[in-house]
This record gives sequence, C-alpha cells and structure tokens, in this order.
Amino acid sequence: MTGEHIPMMLWIEAVVALVIMAGFVIYALFAFKPEHVEHHPLRVRIGAAIQGLSIGLLIGFVVVPLRMQLMNAGGADPGLSPGVSSLSFLPAFFLLIVIRRGALLKAPVLKTYLRAYRRASLLKARDDAEKALARLDAIEGRGAPA
Repeated sequence: MTGEHIPMMLWIEAVVALVIMAGFVIYALFAFKPEHVEHHPLRVRIGAAIQGLSIGLLIGFVVVPLRMQLMNAGGADPGLSPGVSSLSFLPAFFLLIVIRRGALLKAPVLKTYLRAYRRASLLKARDDAEKALARLDAIEGRGAPA
C-alpha cells in the first residue's frame, strides 16, 4: 500500500472541527454572565462559533492529519518521512496563536461578532482574575485593596 492508496477520511477532520466549534459555543452559553455580554447575546454566540470553527478547522485539517501521518499504525508508506512532514506543524501552531490573539478581528463581515465574543471573554477573564486575587488576599490575610 503506497501513500496514494491511503484512504482520505475527511469526516474525522470535519467532526473534530465541529466538536471544537460546539465547545466554544457551549462555553459562551454557560460561562458568560449577563454582565460579561455588552452586545446582543446572539452576537457573542455567533462570534464564539466563528472563533471555534476557525480554530477547529485548523486543528482538524492540519494537526489531525499530521498526527495520523506521524502515528502511522497501518504500515502504509506516507511518501514523506515523519521528520519532513512534521515541519508543517510549526506554521499551523503559529496560525493557531495568531488566530487566538485576534487576527480575525479585522475581517470585514466577521469583526462585529468576533469583537463581541472577544469582549465578553476578556470581561470574564477580568472577573475571574479579580475573584482569584480576592481569594489569595483572604488566604494571605490581607485587607481589601485601597
């Protein structure tokens, strides 16, 4: 069995992308309180779906096939050595970081939804950090900050 005879199972990649997107949407539904959502809640959920889908597509269609190729249990010849094919992991990892840092916030149609989701996630992160600091202050016996 040569590399060109390896069956393409795109449904695995698509399922991975959809599961990651669903995870982002479920997180947006249950984690964000009304004080975190300054825009319409539907905008935040659509933004979560877009963000999750973009990360899910990158993981599903880049990282998962690389893992399948590197962990080749079927004994098929992948055509490229694992060392050479693993080089594409670095650009994929870089793209994940760029997407997570907010590169899609300037996209013409998507920016409204992505900014609403990003704002809600930053407000939640701020509230979580304030709660963690309050717990730490209580443990250390410090008073309320002035």
